[in-house]
Amino acid sequence: MVKAKLATVLVGLLAAATLIAPAVSATPYQRDVFVRDNVSDVGNEPSTGSIYYSPDIKVCHTPVPCAVSQNPIVGVNNYVFVNLRRKPGAVGTIDGSLHLYRSNLGGGTAWPGGWTFIGTAGSTVPVAGTTVMITWPGWNVPGPAHFCLLARWVSNADPMTFAETPNTQQNAQRNNNIAWRNVDSVRVRPFEPVRVPYTIGNPDRADARQALILEQPQPFAGVITFDLGQELTARWKAAGGRATGVKQVGETQFQVADTKARFDGLVLKGDERVETALTFETDRETGPAELHVRQTDAQGVDLGGAQYLINEKD
Repeated sequence: MVKAKLATVLVGLLAAATLIAPAVSATPYQRDVFVRDNVSDVGNEPSTGSIYYSPDIKVCHTPVPCAVSQNPIVGVNNYVFVNLRRKPGAVGTIDGSLHLYRSNLGGGTAWPGGWTFIGTAGSTVPVAGTTVMITWPGWNVPGPAHFCLLARWVSNADPMTFAETPNTQQNAQRNNNIAWRNVDSVRVRPFEPVRVPYTIGNPDRADARQALILEQPQPFAGVITFDLGQELTARWKAAGGRATGVKQVGETQFQVADTKARFDGLVLKGDERVETALTFETDRETGPAELHVRQTDAQGVDLGGAQYLINEKD
């Protein structure tokens, strides 16, 4: 009787654990195919760390793989290489197709309406993994040449673990079948200011307040100015005008005064995308630097962003 009761209790505990345990993957590791979100990613779902510059997505100017990802050339064919990986202990081959999309530079790009289809390629992924190339047609590479790229591995044998939502960043973090790359290289010469766009987006249908965070893992030996634009500046001021690490130097321009700066209370309408801009300038030759720009919602959830590599070594 005691053993029977104990068995019943254990069954109940196991059932409860099954109900509350998070899904690790919809696919057994032997058949799981994944694309890394960052260099530390081993295919876990959800992943941790940065989301929006996957090292497994690379843009090249020729159909021959290049050593490092390059900025796309406007109006001509570019070639995107995506690494499809398998986990240790993988068994057999997995069939599926890779789908590639692009958007304007920035964060908060809603799925699927904020993305433009580039192309698709079928693939059979062996246990050692493989690399898939998709041609990015010149007519689909508009100017200016600043884009997010989104890769989605679609396979009946390896389905998405979590249903996709309008939040692209969340989709990429939760599903190892999805990866996002957004890298922009900026060449800054003395006394030649460079202005590049950054598009702030709200992936939700309802109005929302966001924070914009600017971080310099490798500081720029010059001046970075962020231009919110008139409409967004007016909304930000009406919401309290809270910011740290910046100094206002114009009606809508703010100089980044610290290695970590942020704006709070940026009000965006539902599904809205607003183009802002960054200006980099210096009065002397400078070495490589790195700037990350990202958005978070009111709860601190990351909505994506961009990585700017300044005077990167060729």
